[in-house]
Amino acid sequence: MSNEDTARWWALGLIKSLKKNTEQTLGDHIMPSAPAPRAPKIAPPAPPLSNVVAAAPRNFTVAPWTGEGDGEKIIIYGPSGMGKTTLAAMAPDPVFIGCDDGGRRIRNPLTGEPVLHVPGIANFRDVQDALRSHVFDDHTSVVIDTGTVLQDWAIPHILTTVKHEKGYTVHKFEDYGYGKGFTHLYEAMYSIPVALERLVHMGKNIILLCQLRGSITGNAGGDDYVKTGPALYPGGKKGTNNIQAMYCEWVDHIFRIDWEGATVTDGKIAPVSTRMVRVHPDATFEAKSRSNVFAEYPAVTFSKPNDDSLWRILFGGR
Repeated sequence: MSNEDTARWWALGLIKSLKKNTEQTLGDHIMPSAPAPRAPKIAPPAPPLSNVVAAAPRNFTVAPWTGEGDGEKIIIYGPSGMGKTTLAAMAPDPVFIGCDDGGRRIRNPLTGEPVLHVPGIANFRDVQDALRSHVFDDHTSVVIDTGTVLQDWAIPHILTTVKHEKGYTVHKFEDYGYGKGFTHLYEAMYSIPVALERLVHMGKNIILLCQLRGSITGNAGGDDYVKTGPALYPGGKKGTNNIQAMYCEWVDHIFRIDWEGATVTDGKIAPVSTRMVRVHPDATFEAKSRSNVFAEYPAVTFSKPNDDSLWRILFGGR
C-alpha cells in the first residue's frame, strides 16, 4: 500500500470513529421526531342518485270536516252523589271502567239492569291495557269512573315504572325533585287520551266522570278568583303540567251537574233538590259543547234519575 493510500484509509477510519462517538454523546439529547399526522377519515361516497328510491308523494283531497263516524268525547263532573254514574248509565250502550266501586250498585234507570263493566281493573296499567284491547268493540260508549281516581292511580304507577334521572328508584313522589314528579304525572295522564283516540275513531263515545274541584284562576285585569272544574291537577304556579286543561281541551263536551235554581242569601244556600246539567260555561265554572245542539238550551234538565234528556238532545235518538 502506498503512503497516499494509507493516509486515505486512516482518514476514513477517523471520520467513522468521530461520527459514532458524537451519536453516543448526543443520543440522549436528541428529541424524537413527531409522528406523521394521520390522514383524516373520509366518509364513504354517497350512493349515486340513480340508486336512491324516491318516496312516492301522497295525494290529498279537500272534504267537509264533519267528524263523520267518530264518537263524542265527554267529561261529566260534579260533587259526589249528584248522579254522574246514573247519568252515564243511560248513555248509548255504555261499558264502565270502574276505578272505584261506586257503580256496583247502580242500575240503568231506563231498564233496571246493572251496568256493564270490565272486571279486574285494579291499577293504572290495567286501564291502559283495557283501552288498547278489543273489549269495547261490540259496544257504543266507554265510561271511565272516575278520572279523578285514575289520576290517583297514576302516582304509584309512576313510582314503579319511572326512575330518577340519576338512575335510581324513588319511593316518594317528591323524590323526583321540585316539579319533576308532576311532569311524569302529566305524561302518564296524557297516555289515556292517546289510547282513547283509537276508540273515538271507531265510533265509540268516551265519557270521563270526575269529581268537582275549585282552583285559583289568574286574572290579569284584577284579583285572582276560584273557578270550579273537573278534579284533575290544575298545574303549577306557572301553568305547567296542567292536566285539567289538557283534558278539557281534548274533549268535545264538558257537562257540570248542578242544583237547579239554587240561590244564596246572607251566605246561606236555599234548600233545593232538583238537579240540572249545565252545558255552557261562565267565569266561575268549566262547561262547553262543540256542537250547536245545545244552542237553545241554557241548561238541560236532570230532574229525576231516569231523565235522559241530555243524551236524547246530544245524540238525537241515536
